[in-house]
Amino acid sequence: MSARVSSLPFFRAYAMVAVGILLIALALDGVLVWLLPEEESPHARQYAPSVAMVEMMLLHQGAAPESVRQRYTRLRASLEARLGIPVALYEEEDLAGQVQFLDSLQDGGVEAFTDAEGQTLLYSRLASGQILALGPLPEEEGGQGVETAVIISYYVLVALFLFFWIRPFYRDLSLLRVAASRFGRDDFSTRVELDAKSGILPVAQSFNKMAGRIQYLVTAHRDLTNAVAHELRTPLARFKFSMEMLGKTEDEARVRDYLAAMKHDVLELETLIDEMLSYAKLSEDNLQLQRHMLPFNAWLERQMKPYADSDIAVHLQLQQSDEERQASFNPDMMARALHNVLRNSLRYAESQVQVSGIIEGDQACIRVCDDGPGIDDAYHESIFEPFARLDTSRDRQSGGYGLGLAIARRILQRHGGSIHVEHNTPRGACFVLRWPYN
Repeated sequence: MSARVSSLPFFRAYAMVAVGILLIALALDGVLVWLLPEEESPHARQYAPSVAMVEMMLLHQGAAPESVRQRYTRLRASLEARLGIPVALYEEEDLAGQVQFLDSLQDGGVEAFTDAEGQTLLYSRLASGQILALGPLPEEEGGQGVETAVIISYYVLVALFLFFWIRPFYRDLSLLRVAASRFGRDDFSTRVELDAKSGILPVAQSFNKMAGRIQYLVTAHRDLTNAVAHELRTPLARFKFSMEMLGKTEDEARVRDYLAAMKHDVLELETLIDEMLSYAKLSEDNLQLQRHMLPFNAWLERQMKPYADSDIAVHLQLQQSDEERQASFNPDMMARALHNVLRNSLRYAESQVQVSGIIEGDQACIRVCDDGPGIDDAYHESIFEPFARLDTSRDRQSGGYGLGLAIARRILQRHGGSIHVEHNTPRGACFVLRWPYN
């Protein structure tokens, strides 16, 4: 089943680019409007004197339409040559169907209009009622230049915006690529450090989490391999020695002793292999525990029965108010974790081991306290590592392979809980097992 990938970073980046381009467009549009205002046509202002001159020359001999038409016919060529633009005179009847156009010329001013080809023409109503037209006018290079400059500025600003937006992505992706390359060369301590505002921060965090997990697994695998080799070497060496001595002696008593020693070594190897397999199984990410709701106090009482005849007294203390309370856990796995901790405490206790169970808040808690030599603060974490032993107390004479507490921690982790060690009062060590009970 493929993992779902969040689309939020993509939409955030897309929205940022879209908004940035929109703001640039709006800003340049405002600049263009400011440079080229539409309230009054620049053509009308520029050619207003020319229109006034033509009107004066046409109306020089009166405002009668006939005289204006005659004078226009006579002066048209010279006017066009002088102004450099076409000059036309229309009767109002010629434009009778264009009511809106005629209404815009009622005030006698000069109005600019654009034809279907995008060319500009100027119109003005004469005192004679006729319509004077100048144009098409030549296009102004200045206005076109401003528009071209604004368009170029738009693309330049968009390019700059994208550059400064993409550059941090490229820089961060380069750091991620370099880290991945170093990690691929077995530098498992490599991590990616990015700014909190980085767009690929979730990717970097996932990479760091993955790198930490791989580093832990590689280190644990290396340490476990070395420890396993060391643990297997001792019983194998003893077994080999017994085999060699068995072939060199004819004393039946000594033969029986060597055979018993060889059986003991084989049993020790089997036990060690079982412990390692259990630890490896609990380390699998896809391991699923079957949890059941069980009476907490009754379950604890059953677990203490095997220790009734122990040389070291094991006392159980339960909270009466929790007598009917139930907790959710895998009874077999939790029993193994509890017995591993108990056996560890019994090895080092001088007179007694105190076991107490309580349900507090949303957690079930078991405390196993002994009155032994205790554990130094420096070892409170390392004792839960596989094959870990303290120099003064965890030696071959005390038994065990250093996997009991490591297995217990894995079981508690599988239950969503934890295990840690504290100092006991007045002396000794207390192991505390906690997990969510519901």
